[in-house]
Amino acid sequence: MAICLALASVCCIVFGGVRHNGFINFDDPGYIYENPWVRSGLTGPGLVWAFTNIDQSYWHPLTWLSHMLDCQVFGLDAGWHHLVNLLLHTANAILVFLVFQQLTGARWRSAVLAALFALHPQRVESVAWAAERKDILSAFWFLLTLWLYQRHAIQPGRWRYLLLLITLALGLMSKPMLVTVPFLFLLLDWWPLKRRAFAEKLPMIPLVLISTLITYATIHRLGAVNWGAAVPLPHRIANALISYVRYLELTFWPQGLALPYPYRLVIPSWQIAGAALLLAGLTAGALWFGRRRPYLAVGWLWFIAGLTPAIGLVQVGRQGMADRFTYLPCLGLGLIVVWSTAEWLHSRPKLAVGLSMAAALGLAVVSWQQVTFWRDSVTLFSHTVAVTSENSTAERQLATALDDRGRLEDALPHYAAAVRIEPGFFVAQTGFGAALERHGETELAVEHLRAAVHYCPDCPDARLLLNQLEHYAPASDGGSPARINTRAAGQAPPNFQEARRP
Repeated sequence: MAICLALASVCCIVFGGVRHNGFINFDDPGYIYENPWVRSGLTGPGLVWAFTNIDQSYWHPLTWLSHMLDCQVFGLDAGWHHLVNLLLHTANAILVFLVFQQLTGARWRSAVLAALFALHPQRVESVAWAAERKDILSAFWFLLTLWLYQRHAIQPGRWRYLLLLITLALGLMSKPMLVTVPFLFLLLDWWPLKRRAFAEKLPMIPLVLISTLITYATIHRLGAVNWGAAVPLPHRIANALISYVRYLELTFWPQGLALPYPYRLVIPSWQIAGAALLLAGLTAGALWFGRRRPYLAVGWLWFIAGLTPAIGLVQVGRQGMADRFTYLPCLGLGLIVVWSTAEWLHSRPKLAVGLSMAAALGLAVVSWQQVTFWRDSVTLFSHTVAVTSENSTAERQLATALDDRGRLEDALPHYAAAVRIEPGFFVAQTGFGAALERHGETELAVEHLRAAVHYCPDCPDARLLLNQLEHYAPASDGGSPARINTRAAGQAPPNFQEARRP
């Protein structure tokens, strides 16, 4: 009980600042404050919509219902929405401790694992971003499923297993990140449960397949508006290799955390080869030494497999990687660090306690600071622009946030930076065109709106405004791609097929 109270206390102290943060202009509008179904709270039509809607890349009806409940109870007070995220994260930290204590019988190691999980700065994105309720909610159901699985392994029972399948289904209905659960449970069968139960995982497969097929159908439905559809498979594989290494780096040195990390269109061949060799070496080492210390193999494979659904082999969204994707996979690396350190310092318990406290304190300080960056859109994306380079999405979000505050003069350079970095970013082209029109630069506004329509002919906002302004700046060449590239885009759009890695 004391450990659970301690975990709850430190979570509230470190992440409590989210109560004073507002919504941000990235996903929060579509998920919450501009979504009429969610704003209306829990209603009959809203319930039907939640189970039939796939407009936000995922089918996650439970996530929609949780946002509706927040609006029903708290309205659009962003602080309370964030506190619900914090409450769920705190519950997850306590569950990590309880579940791994039961799995391994190691009380203090499990407590340290839970503390590192709870306080790591990469958790901030999931806690401080209202729209990322799906991360924390799916993890909550996963940890309950894991607890039930452990209980079932000790004392098998039909009803207990049925309840396990229900909680897994609820997790998948919160976010389809849990499609690797059957494999993760096989790892736990190896260690620490030390059992073989392959057939036991078969009833989980239909749930996973249904969630996967719905997600694939959603991505296919997005079609042309899915930015990742244009990225060829070899490049996605290269980005995945680099991202795994980058996730490792940020886990052990969490500096420069950002939303979003830009997708790198050109990756040097030496980096791809180096990442592949490093990952292959670590995997071979984990499997080799895992024969005597199985937590090494289990932890590493947990990390690799847990990240697979979001590593970018099927690209959804514009990010190259994201801190939120590590919410559950990080437990694998935590197992390796905590259990290895405990064995190394087995004869020096005071040093082990000191190192654990120092690590937790260091992570807590960085996380507390990271929470402050999420105060509002301007603060968040100003930070992202400062710690990343050539980030068209962050530039556009910052420009929009400044524009919404009436700071048009400050917004224009960031709009310009967004379309310079990525000329084919039609949303940024549209926003820049609208901002230039309000700034009195009608002719240049028309050029950027034409560019938006050129890159996305189905963009209604750009077409509507362009039709209103076109008579002010008639096109001498019919809005040809050449005119668009020279005036609005500044350079040709990225061509993934023609890109060459130096």
